[in-house]
Amino acid sequence: MAESWASGDLGNMELQSFTSSRGSKAHCVQGELLSLEGAYAILNRNVRQLNLSGNKMLKTFDNMELHDFQLIQQEFPVSYLEHVTDRASMEGIYNEGGFRIVKPTLRPGFRDLSFWSASIDSENVEAARENSYGIVSRVISREMARRYEGRIKAQFANSPAFNASASRYGNFKFSFPLFSLLDLYQAQHCGGEEPQLRILGTDMYKKEVAHYILVTSPDRSDQFKNFPMVPTVRDSSEPLLNPSEPLPFVYRKDGILYWRPESTSSVLRVKISDQGIAWRECPIPCDYFIDNDYCCHIKEENYKVWSIWNHLVFAFHLPNDLCMEVSKGQLLKNLTACSLDEKPLIEESKRLKIKDAEDIIRQMKRDFIVRKRKRTY
Repeated sequence: MAESWASGDLGNMELQSFTSSRGSKAHCVQGELLSLEGAYAILNRNVRQLNLSGNKMLKTFDNMELHDFQLIQQEFPVSYLEHVTDRASMEGIYNEGGFRIVKPTLRPGFRDLSFWSASIDSENVEAARENSYGIVSRVISREMARRYEGRIKAQFANSPAFNASASRYGNFKFSFPLFSLLDLYQAQHCGGEEPQLRILGTDMYKKEVAHYILVTSPDRSDQFKNFPMVPTVRDSSEPLLNPSEPLPFVYRKDGILYWRPESTSSVLRVKISDQGIAWRECPIPCDYFIDNDYCCHIKEENYKVWSIWNHLVFAFHLPNDLCMEVSKGQLLKNLTACSLDEKPLIEESKRLKIKDAEDIIRQMKRDFIVRKRKRTY
């Protein structure tokens, strides 16, 4: 795999180590949104200082079975953000009437930040899968394209970053339109001026390359001057100055914020090449494998092709015990329950079944209505 990645121009980028709020070790680069190629290059350049997580990511890079269509960038408009957490934190947010930093991290550069993940709606996910399939189907045979259409489409947008029904962080999800959160932040913490969106940096975990966008007040421009602003590209009606220059990973266009991840898959099952689609072959040839592409002679995990996937995170700067205030009615309106991902990052004692989480939210809404009626009389 290493031979498939160029070294990349890293300039003076510095690889840093940190411990996340959940106690896991990882690496980061500040002020840059690294490509997968760049992530591999900087880990490889600093191999002697890597922690366990960095070594595992480097090993994943080295073992990845890269093929021509593994990385197909699609343009996703970012319309919603989500903040997912456990029951105790959810109730704290609700009782507080907004989002406040309760447990400041000791990580340099990440103090006083409230984290939200980009949430891509299902229509845009399906459109990206159709577009990706269209790109692949122009290269492989028509027969292969028809036979594997469903599986090729499922190759794309199958990572945790695109899973609307499950989360690694908890059972309670607050979802708000991006523009609503920016408007709230502008009114409460920017003196009416437009918030600044800056490039905070890139985190590298075992199989995840996360891009961080900082949302901050113009008053803090000196504090964050080393973090570049999210670029704005020309309106779609105007030609780019240099059409051959690739678009950034995150940018504004026509008043909308867009994300162009390189990898949207955490697990690949179809290996695609210029010659067609190649599946891992059964060591004991059998008719069942020929018809179904798998059989009892091969364990499921042995013919998965693992991938490193991208994640987009927004960090709202809330220093000095500031709170991004939201009414309790709006909090409940935008609160839903979700299942836990196959590999959740929260403590086992804080994990709930989705039905239990739904029951808790349902009761909170009933109590809110009762209290509201009592205040009316």
